Amino acid sequence: MNKILLKMVNPLMPLLQKTGVDTYQLHHILRVKLLMDDRRPNNAFGQARKSAEPGKTTNPWLVSFFTALMGLFLGLFLFMFDIPFIGQTIYFSMFMVLISLTLITDFTNVLFDVREQFILLPRPINDRTLAVARIMHISIYVFRLAFLQGLAGIIIVGFTDGLLAAPLFVLQLILATFLSILFVNIVYLLLMRSVTPQRFKDIISYFQIAFSVAIFAAYQILPRLINDTVLAKIQLLSHWWAYLLPPVWITALNEVLIHPGRSNIFTSLMAIAGITLPIVGLWFVARVLAPGFNRRLAAVSTSDSSSNAPAASGTVKKKSTSGFVNKLANLVARNPVENAGFRITWILAARIREFKIKVYPAFGYVPVYFVYFLLNGKGSMDSRVEDIQNGFSYIGLIYMSTFVLSSVLQHISYSEKFKPAWVYYALPITKPGKILAGMYKAVITLYYLPYCAVLSIISIVVWGPKVINDVILATIIGMIYGILMALFMVKGLPFSRPVLLKQSGGRVIISLLIMAFIGAIGFGHYMLVKMGWDTAVTILIIPAALLYFLMMHYYKRQSWDSIELEEF
Repeated sequence: MNKILLKMVNPLMPLLQKTGVDTYQLHHILRVKLLMDDRRPNNAFGQARKSAEPGKTTNPWLVSFFTALMGLFLGLFLFMFDIPFIGQTIYFSMFMVLISLTLITDFTNVLFDVREQFILLPRPINDRTLAVARIMHISIYVFRLAFLQGLAGIIIVGFTDGLLAAPLFVLQLILATFLSILFVNIVYLLLMRSVTPQRFKDIISYFQIAFSVAIFAAYQILPRLINDTVLAKIQLLSHWWAYLLPPVWITALNEVLIHPGRSNIFTSLMAIAGITLPIVGLWFVARVLAPGFNRRLAAVSTSDSSSNAPAASGTVKKKSTSGFVNKLANLVARNPVENAGFRITWILAARIREFKIKVYPAFGYVPVYFVYFLLNGKGSMDSRVEDIQNGFSYIGLIYMSTFVLSSVLQHISYSEKFKPAWVYYALPITKPGKILAGMYKAVITLYYLPYCAVLSIISIVVWGPKVINDVILATIIGMIYGILMALFMVKGLPFSRPVLLKQSGGRVIISLLIMAFIGAIGFGHYMLVKMGWDTAVTILIIPAALLYFLMMHYYKRQSWDSIELEEF
């Protein structure tokens, strides 16, 4: 398979040679990279594809099956519209979005992996060759996924437009995949040239988070906003902005070559743009963006460990932030050990990018779910908004914030750089529960309470001051839920365990039971409000707060026997 894929790259070699790429070196670098990928015990790329347990691999046939199944659902768009041009445009739009999401989430680390630099840098390899080799290496694996994802579309187009349309559709898939790869890499390389390495990593991290939330929101909300009847008959080319969309250019190939009677001069120009743009983009990367790639790549890779000292204002800002954390830690966690756990958790949680990428999307999921339930009702939008204002859905909104707390607690003990955690075990600490209590207070203070405060303000603005007691009770119950999750699910000190440890099935069942328990309490709260027993809600705030402090006191008493120790 690798030999076939390498031969598919050969037609591009003359063009790459003219841009200054050493094609002989490029061929051998790609060959060795593919050979090394086949020898690795885990999948070749990304944390998202690592198996749950070290030494085991994900079944490639299972991955291929689900990728092809996703392509089948995507291929249904080719049937849904009266105008084939609309169907293919939407198909390639979603196809390119999925490919771009795969690139951003799974292959970013590969583009900036510097481990091979120790071997390649002493050799006479120029920047253009190395940059193009990285892009080609990623492209080969993305093309594998793209073919599986587009397999159903190839079959569907072959039946609907004739056998000649099937090989053309393969070419369209190749162009769409290559355009996605080029767009993502051009953005990355432009950022590398225009911002500092530290800022570049921050931008990529937050872009990954925002893109994940956007895809989730589009999947949940867009189908309920789109009128299928209107969309099926839309005249896409009557809008000027349609001519600027790459999926439209790719779709134009089918119109020009398979249905020439439906094409015109503008369709032909778009088809030409769809073919030439990938070639021009590759030339632009190799000729303009690639020079200096090695130097900027080394700067990005070392920015965490040896970042340049910021200006005086940046130093002052860092000192002021540290002073705020110290004051807050002294106020919330007075015990010295607990105070240390608070500070360590706060600082690392705000600094580790992998943790933020896994946790921060949860902050966007709660509003998306709420809007989803809003759009899922009956009647007009105005009537649904009025029903919400007259109802008690704010209780569900506050209780849904526990999803954020659960997401943070599930990842707070794990880190790819867990080796420095030996310091926990070297110190004369008899009760690790105090560290865990500081950790939990940091999680509550940094994530849960600010998020609940925002949701509470929204609830008070929409439903009025009458909801204040309900918000307070729901927030305290959420904190109790968090302690239950921490007691049974968090069996490690802050960022002290390797990411690849497998979670036991029994612990998953416990998590579901805790969620069912908090759901039952939330339902009871809802029934109290619905029956007009607001006084009961106010009274319950006091025992709920006492229960929280009692559970926190018990949580502090955990011993080393309850902690799952790691070998360092």
